[in-house]
Amino acid sequence: MHPSFTEQMSKQRMQVLQHEAAVAQRANHAKSVLDNTTGNQAFTRTLWYLLFGLHIPNSSQKLSDEYTLRGFQAHLNATMWMVGFVALGLGLLIGGFLYSSFGLASIVLIASIILIAVSFPILLRSATLLSKHSQVHSHR
Repeated sequence: MHPSFTEQMSKQRMQVLQHEAAVAQRANHAKSVLDNTTGNQAFTRTLWYLLFGLHIPNSSQKLSDEYTLRGFQAHLNATMWMVGFVALGLGLLIGGFLYSSFGLASIVLIASIILIAVSFPILLRSATLLSKHSQVHSHR
């Protein structure tokens, strides 16, 4: 091959690569402008992490990172926090209503009944699991 032909081919290849880089740079710039116009979500991410322990991924992270055991655990923890906050608020409202309507004795009685109703199935399940676990270890 002639040296000028090789030089011409390399120049054309360089121009194609520069054009592709410029197009990619414009696309990245347009995407970043679009992301910035919708608002900065750093405050929202920080708030969700501090209040509920939920890590909200950036747009640059892959979606498959969210479907890991750690991601599911984070979502479960955030759900428990949210349910706890709702239960706390409702408990305060209902307790205040009952106190103003019926007095302190009714609140203590209803809270005790709810505590027993919720705790009994949990204790029963724990006892059955513990008995099964102790039977497995005794056979070894």
